[in-house]
Amino acid sequence: MPSWDLIRAFLALHRHGTFEAAAQSLDIDHSTLRRRIQALEQALGIPAFHRQDGRYAVATGLAPLLDAALRMDGAARGFFETATATDRGALRVSMLDIFASWLAPALGAFKREHPQIIVDVTTETYFVDLEREMVDVAIRLARPTRGDSRLIRLGEIGYGVYAAPAYLAAHGGRGDHDLLALSVHFLHRDHEFLVGETAWMLDGLPPGRVTARTDSYMVLKRLCEAGLGLALLPEFLAADSPGLSRVPAQRNSGCGVGAGVPRDTPQPAPV
Repeated sequence: MPSWDLIRAFLALHRHGTFEAAAQSLDIDHSTLRRRIQALEQALGIPAFHRQDGRYAVATGLAPLLDAALRMDGAARGFFETATATDRGALRVSMLDIFASWLAPALGAFKREHPQIIVDVTTETYFVDLEREMVDVAIRLARPTRGDSRLIRLGEIGYGVYAAPAYLAAHGGRGDHDLLALSVHFLHRDHEFLVGETAWMLDGLPPGRVTARTDSYMVLKRLCEAGLGLALLPEFLAADSPGLSRVPAQRNSGCGVGAGVPRDTPQPAPV
């Protein structure tokens, strides 16, 4: 049986009438198309086309052959349309553990809308290579600096300075403050941090001295609730805490949310 590529070449030349246009429609070169037409004619044992007014037309008497090729083409299109009609597969999501409970309702809504898709959530305490690990959606506190051509930016996460009311009552009038800083103690050479490094955290806080450091946002929040000092926290993390108050007139910052999405052309690097 002739290769399907030969039949596609036959249909392309029938539809476009010239080798140049037919080859372009198949994204192949002119000589490859000619070889495929010659191979088809050799398999059939008869010429498949004749030239008329500068264009190629299916040879006289081959109308049944053309009809069969068109039915094959329609069946092939129907095969792939049927295969992609229902969403299937898995959605791989990588995030820090602090985001998991916050995003659980959204993931549940996605699952109800796409019941055939498996949601695979991994909570990381380190940054994985998103492309190598084939991650679809990543919630990160840093911008990837390598392998980010397949990523698009989806949104930002707001930050603010927070403290316990008891701390503000006791220290609000002082010129400097006790500061709680987030520090990162794992390898992250492939990422550019917007938040997460102690120096950046201190730059976003009022003048003061560091009294405690931790590499966990949950611990940072608890220390802040306990009245140990000021902390720079994600807004969503502090919003559900009755034991925290936002300190006004402080600079806010944002962290991006990136997703691994296949593209034919490079996309802007996400935050």
